[in-house]
Amino acid sequence: MSDINNLRIHFYGVQGSGSIFPSLSERKATQDHMDRELLACIFADLEQYVGKDGRISARVEEIIGGPPTPNNLLNYRDRFNIPSPRVYGGWTTCVHVETADGADIVFDCGSGFRVCADNLVRKWGDREKRELYIFGSHSHYDHTEGFDQAAVCFDPRNHIHISANRTYLRALDQNLGIFTHHVDSSHKGVVTPLYYELMPAKFYSCEIRDLAQEPPSADGDALANRYHDLNSSFQIGETCIQPFEVFHPSPCLAYRVERRGKVFVFCTDHELRRGDDPTDPRQRDSLEAEARLREHSRDADVLYRDGQFLQAEYDGFQGIGSPVGVSRLDWGHSCIEDVIDMAVECRVKSTYIGHHDPNRDWSERNWFDETLRRKSEQSGYHLQLAQAETVIDL
Repeated sequence: MSDINNLRIHFYGVQGSGSIFPSLSERKATQDHMDRELLACIFADLEQYVGKDGRISARVEEIIGGPPTPNNLLNYRDRFNIPSPRVYGGWTTCVHVETADGADIVFDCGSGFRVCADNLVRKWGDREKRELYIFGSHSHYDHTEGFDQAAVCFDPRNHIHISANRTYLRALDQNLGIFTHHVDSSHKGVVTPLYYELMPAKFYSCEIRDLAQEPPSADGDALANRYHDLNSSFQIGETCIQPFEVFHPSPCLAYRVERRGKVFVFCTDHELRRGDDPTDPRQRDSLEAEARLREHSRDADVLYRDGQFLQAEYDGFQGIGSPVGVSRLDWGHSCIEDVIDMAVECRVKSTYIGHHDPNRDWSERNWFDETLRRKSEQSGYHLQLAQAETVIDL
């Protein structure tokens, strides 16, 4: 029996632009952080054994509770309950939502999807009904790169329903042919050795589009099995999922998920554009998209939102992992300061800022989080950088 009361949100990938593995300097920074905390606790503990002469008057066995075996040393360490340093993870975008009525819903298939898929396979076990609903944001590689070797693709019992805009469906199909059952000879084997004949799961495509503006072709469509109107919601059991457009160089969708009064908004790769010309149509489109995002996020319980840059980095006055700054105008990502303002103005209870820049090291992210912790205390709304493997129950 499920222990999920309503919605369970699991962040598998929150990294932006490309997968990374923590560098030696980052691993050392996290180790130094823990070592400082542990040493401070140890020396505070040793104070009780210090005599009037300032010397420690105790045997090691007395201090740690026995001889210095590996288990006794670990048990002594664990007495202090040192919190682990924040771990942000290096997998690209993938968020899994489980519902109390048994639905598995995934938003984006970045490299985090491979870990998500492994967990799904273990969770499903020998169950007969094996349905997965995937909603894609946009076609860029960091949001599709985990799909081709995901474990769920290789079991013929699995039914995988993929809903997204046309460019996302095409990005998956171009090299794999999972919808059209065709791969151009110039593409086969270039990006991945896999294609539809080696992927026995059953794949179903649904193109999300504004049907009033783009009615379906009367001639049929090999890429899209069916269509869904952008302006209407999906219903999966008791869960309502509303897509809406945001602003990015590749057409991009965000999603509002609601079940039994609880709301989660997934918005990755959206730019609140800071251009100089208010008449630029891109500026207008960005502001309209921001207004849509704010409307769907108002009073939400949880918001996952792209905040890749500080404003100084966005404007080009400051580099990321480099002394050289470059303007990030029209790169398709928002400023952290704007995300904070929007979250507070929209009264979002908990905001997780994701799509981290791959050039930003752990120490800087940790410093951001300390700043966000203080802002949370001041505003009354929870703000933090998203961390892979975070699980949130609504």
